[in-house]
Amino acid sequence: MTQIILTPEQARVYHMAKEPIQVCDAQGKVIGTLPPDYSSEFIAELKRRAREPGRRYTSEQVTQYLKKLAEVRENEGPIDRERAIAILKELHGEDA
Repeated sequence: MTQIILTPEQARVYHMAKEPIQVCDAQGKVIGTLPPDYSSEFIAELKRRAREPGRRYTSEQVTQYLKKLAEVRENEGPIDRERAIAILKELHGEDA
């Protein structure tokens, strides 16, 4: 098998990444994508956070909320914290 050895700086960037990394040739053409190298400490931190109490939101819910905020901002102007919380509650059918 052929090997490509990363420079120390390239290896550091790879090990620090929290999302996939694209590997490109000198012209910028994508050769491949490397998955992140999640450390055991990073995984332990994610598990610790998952055990904490509190409400969780899916990425779909967050996207819906951000779209609604953009729509309200376009129609009403700047949004303060209280209005943003009220919009979130409206989206999830909670009493404001």
